Order: sequence, then C-alpha cells, then structure tokens
Amino acid sequence: MYKKLLCATALAVTLIASSSTVSAGTIPFTVTVGGAGSQDPLSKREIKTADGDTFAYFTGKRFSANQVGIYVRSYNLSKEYIYSGQKFLVSTTAGKVQSAQYNMEAPGGEYYYMKAQAQSKRVTVSGNYCP
Repeated sequence: MYKKLLCATALAVTLIASSSTVSAGTIPFTVTVGGAGSQDPLSKREIKTADGDTFAYFTGKRFSANQVGIYVRSYNLSKEYIYSGQKFLVSTTAGKVQSAQYNMEAPGGEYYYMKAQAQSKRVTVSGNYCP
C-alpha cells in the first residue's frame, strides 16, 4: 500500500511539474509498438524497491492518437519467469494508475523492465512505470 501511495504521489508531482524529476523506483517511458518499422517496446530498467510490494504500476499519459492503447507487463531482468499481470493502457483513461500483481514473489533490489505490445495499429505511448 505504501508503494502504491508513493508511486501515485510521484506521478502526481510529475504531472503537475511537467518535468522529468521522478521519485526513486518510478521511471518515465516512451514506447512505440504495433504496425511496421523500427520499434521500441521496452522501458528502461529500474530497481524494484525492497518493501514487499507484490504489484507493478503503469500510467499511460500521452498517446500518439485517440482511441488507441497498448498492453504492458513488468518482467524481472534476470529471472524473466517473474512477471506481472498484463494491463491495457488506453488513451481514454490517460493519467490513471493501473496496478498488476506479480505471478510470484517479486524480489526487491533487482532490476525490472516493462514490455509493451499492441494488437495492430502503430502507437507511441509515454507515461510512468513503477516495478
């Protein structure tokens, strides 16, 4: 619960300040998925806080078009069999924090990353990710 509050606070401060300053454990992302051409479906790596939280948090803030979305999931960098549930970030709910529980204990102090995919249409989404 503490981590969710921390992530939500960090996201709110980021939205209000419109700057790249983000609290530890939360990072901004920009991913492009779907369609053809060169794409970047991965976020930067981030260390998960060792506070016992079993959720990852995702917020889509800016979308390259209306009525589009992406599927996102968090993965442990060195143990990819540890991953979160999948969430759908959609332009109609931009700014809403979504949480997804990990499939097993997600150890803190290790690197995680977010992977995105789209069903078909090429879309670029920017937002925040908190493993």
